[in-house]
Amino acid sequence: MSKNPFADLSTEKLIKRRDLLKGVLIAFAIMWLLLIAVATYFYITKSTLKMFIPMAILPMTLLPSFIQLTLLNKELKVREL
Repeated sequence: MSKNPFADLSTEKLIKRRDLLKGVLIAFAIMWLLLIAVATYFYITKSTLKMFIPMAILPMTLLPSFIQLTLLNKELKVREL
């Protein structure tokens, strides 16, 4: 088993890191929605599917961030008990 990377951090730092990560993920979600709108516009006007490629890749690139957020939340729950 690997060691928990968040065990060494203080609770304040964990909360700060979690809030920052949440903000980044929310910003990427808003950007993804805008990308959907732009891709749909270009598909309607120019009938091209090229704009949908980044839309499909963006969630996969954010997967490590979601995993880290899950680990942060688990560590915070353990510390609150």
